[in-house]
Amino acid sequence: MAIRTSGIDHIHFNVRDLRKLLGIMNQLFDTDTTPISTLEPHGFYNATMTLAGADAGQPFLDLFQPASDDSEVGRILRDRGPGVSYISFRVENLEMAAEHAAKCGLREVSRDGYRGMRQVQYDTVEQLGFQLEFVEYAPGFHEELEVIKRRMRAGETVDGLRYVEPQIS
Repeated sequence: MAIRTSGIDHIHFNVRDLRKLLGIMNQLFDTDTTPISTLEPHGFYNATMTLAGADAGQPFLDLFQPASDDSEVGRILRDRGPGVSYISFRVENLEMAAEHAAKCGLREVSRDGYRGMRQVQYDTVEQLGFQLEFVEYAPGFHEELEVIKRRMRAGETVDGLRYVEPQIS
């Protein structure tokens, strides 16, 4: 059995200076980006970027900058430098995909998700050069996400996320 996927959903990219990366990418391409947010318990800043006018369902970049050196993003930058940390594939059935990955010998390390989005992550750096992630969305997730983004742009903190101006170390 192979995992049923619609392809790459998003790619996690870690950098030391998120504003600098966004500035260069916005000069090069016509992009849609979210304001930079923080999820303080995890110790990182985050923004997402898509190419403007891209078809719905096209992969996006999930961009991270450490807020502290001892965060997961800080450790990845220290150990491997900036670059891709996770490649996330959209799957039709997360539990079946996770079961198949386990049968293939992959070690699950996390099931961090977000409201309406379930994820499972694997420690595959040695085998693949990046961490592997599967994601499954609940119906209506993307519409709800747009509401959340509007609330955050209005200054609200939603599910622990809030837009901020990152501190560059």
